[in-house]
Amino acid sequence: MAKYEIPRVDKESGEVKGVTNIEVKAYPIAEPKGRTKGFASVNIDDMWAIKGISVVEGNNGLFVQMPQTKIGKDYKDLAHPLTTEGRNVLNEAVLTEYSVAIEAMVAQKVSTLDQLRESAAAAKHKVAPASEKAADKAANVCGQVAETAKKVKKTSGPEH
Repeated sequence: MAKYEIPRVDKESGEVKGVTNIEVKAYPIAEPKGRTKGFASVNIDDMWAIKGISVVEGNNGLFVQMPQTKIGKDYKDLAHPLTTEGRNVLNEAVLTEYSVAIEAMVAQKVSTLDQLRESAAAAKHKVAPASEKAADKAANVCGQVAETAKKVKKTSGPEH
């Protein structure tokens, strides 16, 4: 969970009146099937929590969608920033944490694939001669999976 400190500025005087503390946690979807790529939660000043924030792929890249409810045919935000500055800060914080979470997820997948490849290579050297063909197939599959992971890593990062 990343923490951000945002100065609170009085609208009339322009004076800094304190700091708003924001904590953000992002949860990417491992294999998204639609436009929603992940979710986030935000804690404000250790007093307020906003859950159900969505990270969505739009025509111009990723954007943050606040939690909504359907009223009749319309959708209404349940919580939202009151100022453009507040919205910009929230969007930047959520998208930054989403990007960090995606990088960690991809690194974990690559690490797991590396471990599988090493295990397959080690198993190949320990098998009986009749099983060498199966071990070769397993090593080949691990190599293909590793190549796929590299492609996913290149294409799964958020656009900035």
